[in-house]
Amino acid sequence: MSRTLGQFIAEEQLVPWLADNVAHINKASGKGAKETSKLVKLAVSCGACKATKTCCWSLVVARLYEGMIVAARLKDSGRDTPEMREQLRTRAEAMEAASPYDWRTPCLFLDERERCTVYDVRPTSCGALYVYTPPELCTTRAQEIKAYVAANELAAATELEEAFRQRLSLRHKVGRRYLGVLPRMVLVSLEAWDREDFRDYLRQLPWPSGEDIARWSPTTT
Repeated sequence: MSRTLGQFIAEEQLVPWLADNVAHINKASGKGAKETSKLVKLAVSCGACKATKTCCWSLVVARLYEGMIVAARLKDSGRDTPEMREQLRTRAEAMEAASPYDWRTPCLFLDERERCTVYDVRPTSCGALYVYTPPELCTTRAQEIKAYVAANELAAATELEEAFRQRLSLRHKVGRRYLGVLPRMVLVSLEAWDREDFRDYLRQLPWPSGEDIARWSPTTT
């Protein structure tokens, strides 16, 4: 019997599996940032941050599975509306055309208090953002920002991408990775949710090239 993507996700318990793995990777980033702070002799400044959350104004490259668990959160909370999908589409198109150095737009998932409404399932690119310089520099960029480089954690996220692809039975194609800017990954997941042909649908999408990914966010590939 054919299943839609939503049915497959629910019956195979993919969301809890993915969310647990993403939470583990994000926790490892926090631990790694603190351990590195001892080496660089600078404290992680994010915990005491009272500045505008421009860390949440970043161009975020996410994997399809990260978009999928955010999409599941939107559906569970009743936020999967035509208006939200249009916002995701508009934001994705703008983000895809932008440079990561010029993009400074508040994330769609921030509330009016600058709190992340999908925090516990946020992508690993977001979970790895820790800085050692004053938080205000993230806004003013008046001086060089010293940030944690979560190489091991992002490698683990890529390994999870491979395991996810196998669970979803998405055939591998040389050079193809199922990732893109976060709004696009969430939108793609929502649009595939009620399709029984979701595998064929996902495979035929114009996934970004390696050059696109490098241009958007060199540190996440």
